[in-house]
Amino acid sequence: MGKHVTKPSGSGSGPPAWVWILVGAAALAILAGGSLLGYRMLHGPMGAEPLPSAADLPALPRPELPQGQPLPAGPQAPSLPDAPGLPQAEKSEPSLPEAPPLSATDAAPPKPSGPSGGIYYAATVQPYQVNVPGIPQTPGMQFVTAMYKIVNKSTISVHVEHNLTALSYQGATYYPYVWASGMDAIANRRFLSPVTLAPNSMTEGYVGFQVPIGATGVEPLFMPQGIPGEIKVRRVPMDQLPSLQGPAPTQTLQ
Repeated sequence: MGKHVTKPSGSGSGPPAWVWILVGAAALAILAGGSLLGYRMLHGPMGAEPLPSAADLPALPRPELPQGQPLPAGPQAPSLPDAPGLPQAEKSEPSLPEAPPLSATDAAPPKPSGPSGGIYYAATVQPYQVNVPGIPQTPGMQFVTAMYKIVNKSTISVHVEHNLTALSYQGATYYPYVWASGMDAIANRRFLSPVTLAPNSMTEGYVGFQVPIGATGVEPLFMPQGIPGEIKVRRVPMDQLPSLQGPAPTQTLQ
């Protein structure tokens, strides 16, 4: 007859009892550890001295301020005007003191606005006989020589030469004659050479002409070209030229 084995009761209903005991012990340990951690977080570490309260701290000394200058209680807002807009200041031109009038010594001399002054000349006319054969002479005419002195007292330079001279007699004008001027050169008379006459300078020389025989009262002429109307050309007596003459010019031949 066969053998029959009987299993213990409850073997198929769950884990044994000792397993449940271990799980319960672990749960209790976790609860105990969590409680202890929370207590330390709330009350600090065990055995530490409590922090002093505000009442236990020593009172700090307040700084002493100078009398009459207490600290302000707080920032004060600036007082604003009641009007919505700021008042507009009236603009006015600054008044400057009047400058004192210039004295006669302080006032600068006025500058001339243009050319000014004058050109003065004098001349003497003398006839002479030609003793050189072969010199042509117009019938009824005679050779004369005119000694010219010219002084420039204007503000500009003036061109001077013999071709700007002439003799006037009874309404007729007689211009320089080359052969008569040649006689001046032969007789060692200085020729009125072309020159640029600077202001306040003078020049002189001879010019030869032919005029009618027996002519008297011949009037010498000097006719410079390109002279502004503000400058006058005047003939004066020979004896007045010394008071008008300037320094001897440096003549520039043209």
